[in-house]
Parts: sequence; structure tokens; C-alpha cells
Amino acid sequence: MSSYSLMIGLRDSNSGEVVWLTLSTGHPSLAISEWEALRVYMEQGPDALPTPLLIDEEFQEGTVAYFHMCRGVYREMHSWPVYAFGFLTIQFCSGWTLPCRFSQWINTRPKAAFPESIREWSKPLPAEQHAQPSAELVQESAELNLALSQGQSLMDYYKVKFSEPEPTGENNG
Repeated sequence: MSSYSLMIGLRDSNSGEVVWLTLSTGHPSLAISEWEALRVYMEQGPDALPTPLLIDEEFQEGTVAYFHMCRGVYREMHSWPVYAFGFLTIQFCSGWTLPCRFSQWINTRPKAAFPESIREWSKPLPAEQHAQPSAELVQESAELNLALSQGQSLMDYYKVKFSEPEPTGENNG
């Protein structure tokens, strides 16, 4: 099975050392989508990102309500024998809703607070101190937004952009 990764290099401004963050994905389009979300967040801010489909915290994955919702869907989509020997057996062996309840209990525990120095360092910079994008980045973003507005996908855009250049008809011989 193929594996793809998005590698992001984080350079320490004091030492110049680079730390690599690797995000494994199952398909190149997932890695490109991950990078595109990061790029849009960095260029346009958090308001540019799509809102989550499931905002109601009650039905977030890992909650008891989500477990019961999945159980109901599984029961509707399968016959009783499959439901009893499939879903119920697996859930019985995995602790039923115990992992969900344990997760909820952990989330109610008090969290350690960050020291004041970290909170001060983490405050957002004023807008006038934000780095300005380079002309190349602005041009690349405009090209990408144009391609997306014309119905092209990210995969199509990058395939065209990084494909071999067309022969120009000149003879190099």
C-alpha cells in the first residue's frame, strides 16, 4: 500500500537548525489539501477555513451520544444476526461505552495552566508587525485561486504546474 507524506521544515531562527514535521497520508491529494489548509490559514486567517460540519459537541466522535448514534445506524443498515454478532460482540469486547465515559472524565479534569511568560509570548502580533507576502507568493495565490474558481482541483492544478514543460519547437542539436 502506498504511503505519502507532507513534510514541513521549521527553522530555529537562533541556531538555524531545521526540525522536520512529517504528516503521513494515504493519498497525495490529502497531503496537498493539508498544505492548502495551512496556506490559506497563514495568508487569510482562521475565518477563511471552512466551518466544521458537526458543530454540536454532543455528537463528536468519542462521546457516548456518538456511540449510540452509530449503534442506531448500524442496526438500521444490518440484519439482527449481523448486528448481534458484529456490532454488539465487538462493542462488548472493547468495553462498550467505557472508553467514551473515560474520555469524558479525562476532559473534565483540571488542566495545567501555561506560565505567564508563555502566555505573554503567545499573544498575537499587532497587524503592523505581520510579515508581508512576497510578490511571488501573491502571484502564486492569485493563479491558484483563478484555477480553483474555474473548477480545477488542487491535484489538477499541481499536475499542470509541475508537469514537464512542453517542447517549444526549437532544435537543440
